Amino acid sequence: MELFFHKPTQSSPGEQKGLDLQAQNLGYTLRRYYIDLFHLNHIPALRPGSVVLDLGGNKIRKRGQFDLEKYNLCVVYSNLSTVKSPDVQADAAYIPFADNSFDVVICSELLEHVPNPPEVLSEVYRVLRPGGLLLICVPFLYQIHGDPYDFGRYTDYYWSFILKKIGYKDVFIEKQGLFWSVLVGTLTAWLYELNQEKPFRFHKAVIGLVARAKRLAVKWDADAYHLNHPFFSSFTTGFGIRARKG
Repeated sequence: MELFFHKPTQSSPGEQKGLDLQAQNLGYTLRRYYIDLFHLNHIPALRPGSVVLDLGGNKIRKRGQFDLEKYNLCVVYSNLSTVKSPDVQADAAYIPFADNSFDVVICSELLEHVPNPPEVLSEVYRVLRPGGLLLICVPFLYQIHGDPYDFGRYTDYYWSFILKKIGYKDVFIEKQGLFWSVLVGTLTAWLYELNQEKPFRFHKAVIGLVARAKRLAVKWDADAYHLNHPFFSSFTTGFGIRARKG
């Protein structure tokens, strides 16, 4: 298995394309930042006109800063929930498209919400064209959240094993933040919850400290020391995964 790490510092591709850490916004999590950065580092490289299936994606009320609609792509949204106004309502384990239909399939924060991820990944493999690209984001050390249900967290070794077993090749996995992002992200989520219960509870100085902590977490987790340290690198908010249909 190969691991690769985009360093989300000021010189990263995501920042150059306008991605903002939104450090003072308690509601914008470090997890969401890394998801946005992953897509900003991959989607612009797609061939214009590529046929893309956003499986479990939001056609409306998009989260974060990344917007698939800004690119010259032919996007089909599929979701189990009609609230998100998908083009097609479908279970991800039974994708209602013919074999070899898509150049790219995106599974962003979807696979933790299905009871059998290999079943979904096999369906994705079927509808991808030969050589087609699969882009995945999945959480790891992140709070349980329903949509409508949250079934599991899996390691990078699991994803590598399953993807290769199905037949995917060129599997690359990145850890999205390490120890400091997990720690600061958890504390930020707690402060956000407290602030929801009693709005305007926090002094600006507290928000400023949180903002500084978020910036430092991103910076420290991207440096060589933490990337190569067996303790710090054993933590992550989640994984960004890229693979191709064999």
